Amino acid sequence: MKSVKPIPTISSKAKRAVSCSTAMAALLLVLASGCTPAPAETNREAGDTPPQDGQHEQAKLVFYSNNGNSEESFDQSFGNALRKKFPNYTIEYIRAATGTSLQDLLASGTKFDIFFNTIGNFERYMIESGMEYDMRELIKKHNVPLSDLDPVYVDYMNGAAGGPIYGFPIQNNVMTLFYNKTLFQKFGVPFPQNGMTWDEAIELGKKLTRQEAGTSYVGLTVNPANTANQNQFSLPSVDPLTMTPTINTNPLWKPLFETLFVRPFEQEIARAETIRLKKIPDHYTFVRDQTLAMYGYSSGLISALGEEMKQIDWDIASLPTFREKPGVGAQPYPFQMGITSFSANKDAAMTALKFLLSEEYQKEISEKGQMPVLKLETVKQAFGSKTTFSNKNYSALFYNKVAPIAFKTPPYGAAIDRFHTNGALQLAQGQTDINSLFRQAEEEATKEINALRQNAK
Repeated sequence: MKSVKPIPTISSKAKRAVSCSTAMAALLLVLASGCTPAPAETNREAGDTPPQDGQHEQAKLVFYSNNGNSEESFDQSFGNALRKKFPNYTIEYIRAATGTSLQDLLASGTKFDIFFNTIGNFERYMIESGMEYDMRELIKKHNVPLSDLDPVYVDYMNGAAGGPIYGFPIQNNVMTLFYNKTLFQKFGVPFPQNGMTWDEAIELGKKLTRQEAGTSYVGLTVNPANTANQNQFSLPSVDPLTMTPTINTNPLWKPLFETLFVRPFEQEIARAETIRLKKIPDHYTFVRDQTLAMYGYSSGLISALGEEMKQIDWDIASLPTFREKPGVGAQPYPFQMGITSFSANKDAAMTALKFLLSEEYQKEISEKGQMPVLKLETVKQAFGSKTTFSNKNYSALFYNKVAPIAFKTPPYGAAIDRFHTNGALQLAQGQTDINSLFRQAEEEATKEINALRQNAK
């Protein structure tokens, strides 16, 4: 997934959101009463009875995301399905590029109806740019079935005290455990199973960490950024009340890093391979080199490296769990979509979003191997059925209960998020210990956050 280019300046609207952040009880989506944005312009059709399906009305809907995804990617994920469902709608997509950055569009007055991005980034850019629009009335008017979503999403959108809804998830990514069946068979080790704990997975990995014919094999690694940002303990990077890093104050960060970035590298072969590669063995090591037996990573790998995945005999098991959180997997990492405050076609936009949350659309993307957000069994059971890899253990993706979504604090979270990858690598290579690393991360992140807060005043 491509990283989002940060907006270099913070608008006055963002400054107001930043100053209110200490009053947030749980989520960036919930703004305290004194910080609630001014209501967006009322849709001129508000109060009218919306069309049943939107198929007979004319409308132009423009989508935009600053994640840089191609037009082909947009069409495959959203555009083609919308055009088929609503033949009278003109569906356009503006791709972020030179001259079409978010700042460029806002400066030129270019309007778009629906903005989308990954969770956290979605809220950041919506609020910083003053595009946020509370969709609660439209959701009610169009009878959007939010009850079909996993309650974790609904809790995130509404917040503990109730608040504006600026967007909701359309597609998801979850963490799972990929494994190379060839390596397990080569070394006579039983395949990983759904429901394993991390302790069991680490012991299994030790049996596969070895050197043969001059080739080093590593038994188990996980992606540091995904693991930390979607952590199973639902730990926020930054405390929502104090806006300070939690890395050295919340005691659960220690077992997380110790379990995943220290214990799997206690064997010299694993540590030496990490030093040689100058990185923790990752999805390229797994797919291309085929010297990594198990890898904890996003389910999006299946589609992102689809052609290359055909060259390896792989399968998946559910993400192992911590004994402190039995049966709890990682936090979801969805794409969020929301209507902008300056959209002139809010009813048509909500009609389109309602379709993207429908069983019809969600089942279709599930069949194609794109992770749905609905909890409906018909949608889950359809996953991957129309892909090249239809025979995989996709029950693993839905085996665990998803962890509650942690408080998001962009841009402050970036100050500590960079530590996750670098810090994990230092631990894996044996360059430092957890206590020293956490203290250093806390100090550096605190300085950066304080500077950001000072500039926002």
